Amino acid sequence: MFLSIIQKGKGNMKRAIFLLHVVLIFFLAACWDQNLLKDTQLVYTAGYDQTEEGDIQATTLAPPVEEGGVENEVTVTGHSMLDTMYEMDLRIAEYANFSKLQTVLIGESLAADSVYPFLDELYRNPDSNLHARLALVALPAVDLLSSEIETQKNKSEYFKGILESSELTSVIPYMSLQEACTIIFSPERDLYLPYITYDEKTKRAKIAGLALFHQKKFTEEYLNTEESVIFNILNNDIEEVARITRRVHEDRNPEVENWITIEVKDAKSNLKVNRQLSKLRAEVTLEIVVLEYGQNKITNKKEEELTNILSDLLAEDIRRVLKKLQSSKSDALGLGSQVASFNAERWDEATWSETYQQLDQEVDVDIKLISTGIIE
Repeated sequence: MFLSIIQKGKGNMKRAIFLLHVVLIFFLAACWDQNLLKDTQLVYTAGYDQTEEGDIQATTLAPPVEEGGVENEVTVTGHSMLDTMYEMDLRIAEYANFSKLQTVLIGESLAADSVYPFLDELYRNPDSNLHARLALVALPAVDLLSSEIETQKNKSEYFKGILESSELTSVIPYMSLQEACTIIFSPERDLYLPYITYDEKTKRAKIAGLALFHQKKFTEEYLNTEESVIFNILNNDIEEVARITRRVHEDRNPEVENWITIEVKDAKSNLKVNRQLSKLRAEVTLEIVVLEYGQNKITNKKEEELTNILSDLLAEDIRRVLKKLQSSKSDALGLGSQVASFNAERWDEATWSETYQQLDQEVDVDIKLISTGIIE
C-alpha cells in the first residue's frame, strides 16, 4: 500500500510539471520576422544596368496596391547590389522585399563586363528568391521596364508569362538564378540566358533566343529561336512541346505543300569529344509526330523520304548551332566539363577555348516517325 501511494504521488508530480510547462509557454518571449507584410513592398520584377561610371542601376516593379492599378516603378543607382537596395528603401514608404522576386532582367551594359560579381551578390543575398527567372535584354533594362507594353496583364505577369510560355515550347530552357549561378561558378562551362528584345511597333517584348556567354561575359552573339530549340535538343533539355517547321520541298504548288511541321516527342543527344581533343561527335535520336504536311497523305515510301530529308536538314541545323557556339567560344553545352572529367590528363583550362574552337564536327541524326497525327 505504501508503494502504491508513492507511485501515485510520482504520477501527480509529472502531471503538475507538464501543466507548468504549458502555462510557461504563454509567458515566453517569441522571435518572429519583424518585416510584416503591411510594412513591405514586394518586388516581382527587377532590372539591372551598368552606368558609364561603373555603378549599378536597379529598376523594380512592385504590384499595384489596388486591383487594376498602376505598378510601382522605382529606379535607383548604387555602387553595389546591396547599395541599390539601401537606396531603394530611402525612396519608398515600405521595406523592399525581394523574397517573391519572379524575374530578373539584365541589361547588355551589365553583361558586357563579367556578370559574376553581380550574380554572386544576388545569389548570396538572403532576401533573394533563387527560383527567379533570369534573362538578358537587348536594351537597357530600365528602358524595357519603362516601355509601354500592350498586354491585359501587369508588366510583371507579362515578363514572367513570355518566359514561361517559351519554356513550355522548348524555345528556351528554364534559367533560374540558382541554375545560372551553378553554371557560372563552374570553370568548365559557359553561361547562356534567354534573350529578350522589344518591338516599338507592336509595343511588345519578344523572346529572341538564347544569349551566349564566354568567361562570364556576353559575346554579343545569340541563337535565334529555331537554333535555340536545336540547342535544347543537344542539351537534352526539351519540354512537352518541341515543334520544328522546315521546308522539305522546293517545287510544290501551292507553297504550303513545301513545308512540314513536326513535334519532337522524345530526344536523346550524346556529345563526345575524342581523346585527341580534335573532334566532336554528336549523335542525336529523335522520335517525331507529323503535325502538318501540305500533301496530307504519307505512304511508307513518303515516310522514308521525309525522314531522310529531315535527318539531313536537322544535321545541318546542328552543325550550324555548334559552329556558332564554337566561333563565339561559348561552351554552353559543357564539353569542357566532359573533358575535365573523362580526359583529365589532357584538360587545360587556359587553352580550352582555342581547342574548343578548332574541334571538327561529326553529326549523325536518326529520326523515327512514330505517328502522322491527323495526317492520313
